[in-house]
Amino acid sequence: MMKLNYIKTLLFSAVVAGVGIFAACDDAEYSVLDTHAYIDEALGGTSSKVTVQATGETTTTINIHMSNAASVDSHYKLVVDPSVLEEYNKMNGTSYITIPEGQYKLPDDILIKSGEYNAEETTITLEAFSEEMVNSGEAYALPVRLVSKDGNYPVMPNTGAYIILAENIIQFSAPQFFGGAKLSSPEYASDPKSYAQYTVEARFQISDTNNRNRAVFTTSDGEANGGSLLLRFEDPQSDNSEHKAHSLVQIQLNGSYVNPTNHFETNKWQHIAVTFDGTTYRIYVNGIDSGKLEGGKPCLKFKGIGWFTDGDGNQSGWWNGCKILVSQIRIWSVARNAAQIQNSMTQVSPKSTGLEAYWRMDKGTTETRSDGTYTVFKDVTEHGYTLETKQNVTWVDGILSTDTATSWR
Repeated sequence: MMKLNYIKTLLFSAVVAGVGIFAACDDAEYSVLDTHAYIDEALGGTSSKVTVQATGETTTTINIHMSNAASVDSHYKLVVDPSVLEEYNKMNGTSYITIPEGQYKLPDDILIKSGEYNAEETTITLEAFSEEMVNSGEAYALPVRLVSKDGNYPVMPNTGAYIILAENIIQFSAPQFFGGAKLSSPEYASDPKSYAQYTVEARFQISDTNNRNRAVFTTSDGEANGGSLLLRFEDPQSDNSEHKAHSLVQIQLNGSYVNPTNHFETNKWQHIAVTFDGTTYRIYVNGIDSGKLEGGKPCLKFKGIGWFTDGDGNQSGWWNGCKILVSQIRIWSVARNAAQIQNSMTQVSPKSTGLEAYWRMDKGTTETRSDGTYTVFKDVTEHGYTLETKQNVTWVDGILSTDTATSWR
């Protein structure tokens, strides 16, 4: 036990010597030989995600430790500190807001007994999101800071703060298409937007990968020999030991392409994201970094965007026979990183920095026009982009954001 505690003290000292996300110059006045309190989970990161149940209470735990054994009983408490979340948002390009008072419970007293290195496991309780919170569409988090009640041992600033990202379970409806959804945006077609960096992402479910050239997303800058971006189910052309035929969603640009290292599974909710930071394209499959492409001609202007169309542009029916469920389609004017993508695959705040268009796809209105009947999906940001299609829509109700798969209709 002494050896384990000694190793942990060395690890703690090494973290203190570095610069963490919440590092403060106050650290310099502490000797690594002094005894300090800290949140154990903060040694490995600044946050963790908790799924908040739709009803009742949800609990999570953190562990409060000492760098050396306490020589006297020492009392601590957790307080909510919004400034911790402000700093997190600034450094990660997120827009979490603090969970309102009354929606959480923190322990009144955390005791580290004399001769001990840690307190008993500390429980934090989160109440089910209120109707107002659910309807707001905001992303919530609980930023906590450890505070000494008796002043016996100080708390390290950089490892004394921690953020609980609270993802609530959402029940929603989703449109099911039989064949290509052929979703397009009239606003992007009439007024193309230029993005020096961008991210496009979608969460969806498909019934098969029996054909190639099925475009998940496509756009072009509209110029002759200009830039374009196509994400399509393409390789391999037949089953192999690693991937089923056409199960890889390929990034294709003018004259260059890259296949991801991870494939899509059928009959399950899946997520794809592609980012461009000005020089490099990256593709993420279910939040996993799955490959990059450098040196390809960038598409900086989005014009005539399409989702779940046929990749050759001729509507020749590559999606024929395939069922598609669609949810969570987004376009960003920033290149999101892996952590941001992983933390927001099922929901994100409409007010997020760089979020240009966001279609939750859980509601659609029907419009009858001279050329036919359209289903129109609203952009939940304030930018006013719509998605529309003339394809038949079958609505599937009662889907939960935590569901890994949804039965077909």
